[in-house]
Amino acid sequence: MSSKFLCTSDTLAEGQYREFRVSDPDLAITVCHEGPIDLVVTRHQGMAKAWLNVCPHQGRSLNIAPDRFITDDENRLVCCVHGAVFEPSQGRCVSGPCLNACLKTIHLIESEGSVALATD
Repeated sequence: MSSKFLCTSDTLAEGQYREFRVSDPDLAITVCHEGPIDLVVTRHQGMAKAWLNVCPHQGRSLNIAPDRFITDDENRLVCCVHGAVFEPSQGRCVSGPCLNACLKTIHLIESEGSVALATD
């Protein structure tokens, strides 16, 4: 399985949400998108997780500024536009205008101190 490096494991703290922009033709085809793709990456219960940085409600970015995300008191991700709240285990909306919709999961590989995008 091939991969594309995103960050070192120690720079992705538990509960932290980070934004990464990737250019990968295979991923672009998979998500039906042209050009660079923005991801939300977090660590939840020790596991690195990633989703497209796109709210399923209106297709807008979740973050309020580059690499800055809003969270609630339970450290759930909150869309900066209409307040949809996403739980970090599966990226499912638990409150807001797109209730029960899920963020598009992007598969990661974590090995030997690196977090990488699985590219096949």
